[in-house]
Amino acid sequence: MAGERQTGRKQLLQSLTRELSFFDAKGYGQPFRSQWRPTLLMRDSPLCVNYSSTGRQNACSECPLFHLVPSKMQDAPLPCHNIPLDSSGVTVSALYQRGTQQLLDQRYRDWLCSLIREFERP
Repeated sequence: MAGERQTGRKQLLQSLTRELSFFDAKGYGQPFRSQWRPTLLMRDSPLCVNYSSTGRQNACSECPLFHLVPSKMQDAPLPCHNIPLDSSGVTVSALYQRGTQQLLDQRYRDWLCSLIREFERP
């Protein structure tokens, strides 16, 4: 059991590190799937279990971040957008509604870095 948990932590750390690299490389600034819609944090990322899906959609519960989604929000259309990004509970969803792109980007990047540091600790 401890070995599985360690493997899961390692996989999550790798996923978060790839996401940070994608974010820093301006991956979200590139058109994805459609020229008419902007890219969405997490949903249009290689981190998403549906990133390259062209047919059958995978369940969001298969996402490595799903356990971070509050239980009452796990049935939301984009559960990952409801993960608290900081101690105040702000989410990607809330920042899309009431924030600026700059604030959203900064909070999201800070959250990624914080999680990575947390998972890098022994």
